[in-house]
Amino acid sequence: MTYRAWEQKPLDRTAVRELTAAIAEQAAAQLEEQAMDEAPWSDEKYKAVLAAQQKENALLAGILAARGITDPAEALTLLAGEEELSDPALLTDMDAACQRIWQAIDNGETIAVFGDYDVDGVTATALLYQHLKGMGATVKCMLPSREGDGYGLSKNAIQSMHNKGCTLIVTVDNGISAVEEADFAASLGMDLIITDHHLPPETLPKAVAVVDPRREDDHSPFKGLCGAGVAFKLCAALDGCPPEEMLDYCGDLAAVGTVADVMPLVGENRTLVKAGLRQLQQTDRPGFGALLEEVGLAGKPITAENISYAIAPRINAAGRMDNAVTALQLVLCEDPDRAEELAHRLNEINAHRQETEQQIFKAAEELLEQQPERLDDRIMLLWGRDWHPGVIGIVASRLVERTGRPVIVVTIDEHGEGKGSGRSVQGFNLHACIGSCADLLVRYGGHAMAAGLSVREENLPELRRRLNDWAARECPVLHTPPLTCDVTIHLDRITVECVRHLDQLAPYGAENPTPVFLLQSAVVDGVYPVSEGRHSRLRLRQGNSCLYAVWFGMPAEQLPYALGDVVDAALNLSVYESARGAQLSGRIIDLHPAGLGAELARQAALVQALRRGTPLTDEQKKQIAPARTDIIAVYRELQSRRWHAEDLQPLCAKLGEEQTGKTLVAVAALEQVGLITAAEKGGAKFWELVPTAGKKNLGDAPILKCLEEL
Repeated sequence: MTYRAWEQKPLDRTAVRELTAAIAEQAAAQLEEQAMDEAPWSDEKYKAVLAAQQKENALLAGILAARGITDPAEALTLLAGEEELSDPALLTDMDAACQRIWQAIDNGETIAVFGDYDVDGVTATALLYQHLKGMGATVKCMLPSREGDGYGLSKNAIQSMHNKGCTLIVTVDNGISAVEEADFAASLGMDLIITDHHLPPETLPKAVAVVDPRREDDHSPFKGLCGAGVAFKLCAALDGCPPEEMLDYCGDLAAVGTVADVMPLVGENRTLVKAGLRQLQQTDRPGFGALLEEVGLAGKPITAENISYAIAPRINAAGRMDNAVTALQLVLCEDPDRAEELAHRLNEINAHRQETEQQIFKAAEELLEQQPERLDDRIMLLWGRDWHPGVIGIVASRLVERTGRPVIVVTIDEHGEGKGSGRSVQGFNLHACIGSCADLLVRYGGHAMAAGLSVREENLPELRRRLNDWAARECPVLHTPPLTCDVTIHLDRITVECVRHLDQLAPYGAENPTPVFLLQSAVVDGVYPVSEGRHSRLRLRQGNSCLYAVWFGMPAEQLPYALGDVVDAALNLSVYESARGAQLSGRIIDLHPAGLGAELARQAALVQALRRGTPLTDEQKKQIAPARTDIIAVYRELQSRRWHAEDLQPLCAKLGEEQTGKTLVAVAALEQVGLITAAEKGGAKFWELVPTAGKKNLGDAPILKCLEEL
């Protein structure tokens, strides 16, 4: 298991007081304004309301200050979530794009909107297609298929659009790297407008216009737009209106694309997403209405999290498993009955995606069980035959979460060609790692955190070796980034109203995450299985106050903590309506024995590096090399009670955090010489002593031999 340290953001108490006062004053003023039809407030009533607001908003102010937002004016602007949208004309080439589209409409030309098969591409396509139709344009739309076309604009797609009589292509969410394809379109007499948000290459495609906020020569103020966001700005420019006037018409499409593409939910994106969520709440799009009904969200508050976990996966599933056109048809659908059919179809496709993903994940787990030496790889390269290419990226992400290291999953087709998708961890440049093996690859691309590749089957073993050689040189000790907690809480001071006020920080997402709270020295007072045992619900007691918190993905029988254990919990807070009224609820992100610092994670990373063959310095070896007495102490502790084998934090805490490296090495050595084994009981693994007929020589343990030269 990969252990991560926790860190808490520094808190400026003076800033918290000033922010609390500013937020409370604005809230009190708004309440007084809403009550204008009543008798004017007395000074005493205003002071009482102000005091209540200060108490209720102190937690919100603490989070803002912890995140570096200490200016009251900036804080109030962020909480309002209505930052002004910048002028679309500030985007480079926007005027040229509009001129060419107006010309095409005036001349009756056929315009093709070419998108992508993910959520951002689908929503951007729908947004621009509907707007151009509303302007009276003759317009078609086209999406590539993941299997047949791959990502982005292709010569085959251009030829197909040319054959259909299109004279102007407008890309959305792609095209910024289509240099050869742009030349091909020109050779056919077709004009090309590119709208994209991905990082441009050194040479831009030759097109009538290239609209991308990430161009070096683009001077628009906000660079965080997704493809649908850029399409939204194009529509506003075409209408010649302030972009705010477009929000009621297509803000929902821009919001879904923004959240699904994990764009930063700050600045203009907050304005887009907040408006889009309001529109989704009372949607007049039959497609979105049917999809919300299908996933059980009709009539319920719609949040960015709903988009991430319910709406986006179903739209994405079409492009992954079937054809993205199904998703586009749903978004554009105007017939409620047809929309219901399409929403149900997307739900079925998503269920198939989940089943396929689980099958491949299980196959990957079996591969690791059959070849446990792969668990010592710095970067894991796993491959199998005929794994569905549409879900291998998701499987790679799940394996990263489980192993704490970069993972590439490759599927091999009947022709012996492998297509791979990789995901990384902070601090490890996956694109550079793969690039060091370019001579073994057919092609590759991506960025530091995610990349794809194509490779011949016969080159996979050598690719695995070379990837790990690069990792050993460039990233010998992989330190897991710490979990950042916003503020420490005390249960006797947290109220339902305090937590409700946090809704002003929403929508949550990239660069504006859901607040993480640190609950210290809480006693595990109860453990209850949830959802047929897939999750667990803990009752955490701090003093005389209790909080129920769910730990998703942690079955109760696998919980490495027992009743009565004192723990620190990193968790989110929310409010739910129960039969007894509004109640606080927690969602556990991580749990560890009370009082642990960063030293455990630091030493655990050294032990992990050692097990993967990383040469350590003499000083590093000294820190984690156990004496015989240390190993005996560990053995006796394992003898005294049942210890969890997959989370050794409680054992390390018992023996002393400063001894973490020595404890972990001792456990590994005892297992390597056959004195202990990890036995499975009730779905969890626990250390058991192995009866032996004769003496075992600890010096035979490979991990100790690696530490001999001190």
